[in-house]
Amino acid sequence: MDEAGQDDFLGEELRVTTDLMIGPSKRPTTDPVLAQRLIESLDLFDDAHPRGSMPHEDEAAPEVQRLEHKLDLLLHLVAESLHPERPDPVEVTISGHGIVLPGGTLPEDCDRVEVYLSRLLPQPCVFGVETPTTRGSQQMTRWSGVQGPLGEAIGRWIFRLHRRHIAEKRQKVDGSRK
Repeated sequence: MDEAGQDDFLGEELRVTTDLMIGPSKRPTTDPVLAQRLIESLDLFDDAHPRGSMPHEDEAAPEVQRLEHKLDLLLHLVAESLHPERPDPVEVTISGHGIVLPGGTLPEDCDRVEVYLSRLLPQPCVFGVETPTTRGSQQMTRWSGVQGPLGEAIGRWIFRLHRRHIAEKRQKVDGSRK
């Protein structure tokens, strides 16, 4: 699908392509205030940075690193015990208006999706979506009921994902120059 076709569903604002655990849901949508707080707190659970490269980690403080690794393990175990059957990650393109997924990810009559914002969080955010449209090998849908502070929080989350994606690319380029 070309970029113009995605614009119909994603709008012309910032978008990012990433792997997310996402799938259809029968659960009620997450309360917008709770979803907003969860999205804004993601940096506490962010696992996108490899251990050892976190700016607050000091090589002289191995006990702090061990404690953080233990906490990561505990969170992972709790996540697995509470909801062991999470969907496999799929590559998606996401914006504040909607999402583009691989074809067949959602059923044709889907009106809600579960989005696991971090692999360490056992509870997904459930968002309303419009009926998905399939074009070629892609499925596209717009968010439904996501506006105001929640929509702004999703926009900031997408910006952080985009910023991390750029930082990872720079690291790869800088690493190949050495």
